[in-house]
Amino acid sequence: MARTYEYWTVKDGEDVSINLTVVYFSQSKGNFSSQAADPDEYFGHCEINWESKDDTSFMTESEIASMEEWLVNEHSEYLADQAYYD
Repeated sequence: MARTYEYWTVKDGEDVSINLTVVYFSQSKGNFSSQAADPDEYFGHCEINWESKDDTSFMTESEIASMEEWLVNEHSEYLADQAYYD
């Protein structure tokens, strides 16, 4: 999979880019049925593992969570585009 994305954030008042490589991605949509056996079946699930050679130690947990949410959205759109054009 190993697709790389460029995420922009602010460090010490300066714009910095962080290159994120998706190592693993898994996503399923829920069926929103009251008969669903577990929360993953109802809500679906999303799991993403990423790595970066860039420094992210200056980011707060909240900023990392926002970055991961952005990455999930970007990668989901990429996969949807690939499925459409295949």
